[in-house]
Amino acid sequence: MAVFFLILHFTVILFVVIGFPVALMTNHRRFRLIHAGVLAFITLLMILQIPCPLTILEEASTGESYEGSFLATWLNRITYMEWFTPQSVFIVDMIFAALVFSSFWWQPLKKTSRGEDKITSEK
Repeated sequence: MAVFFLILHFTVILFVVIGFPVALMTNHRRFRLIHAGVLAFITLLMILQIPCPLTILEEASTGESYEGSFLATWLNRITYMEWFTPQSVFIVDMIFAALVFSSFWWQPLKKTSRGEDKITSEK
């Protein structure tokens, strides 16, 4: 179960990092808003010094280490950026958040046509 949470955690990180250039290229309104919301949530957790819920789930589902699995060990090292200090991770997050949120100014959301964001059940 711990490997599942680790992969989920890694996927969220990839969404935040890779999602930014994807959001700029496609300028899809809903995608950009979800991406910005996830980043805002992560940044708020960091500012308030609240542990990530996925980290808590990972720790609850395993003892301590991921020694048994190569994949889990490397995903853990990448996810938690063991080679950075917490202060440097916070600074990088703040710079990235500023970049993402400023993108709404220098690349505004595209205007939606009527009903684009509505879910319809027409068949």
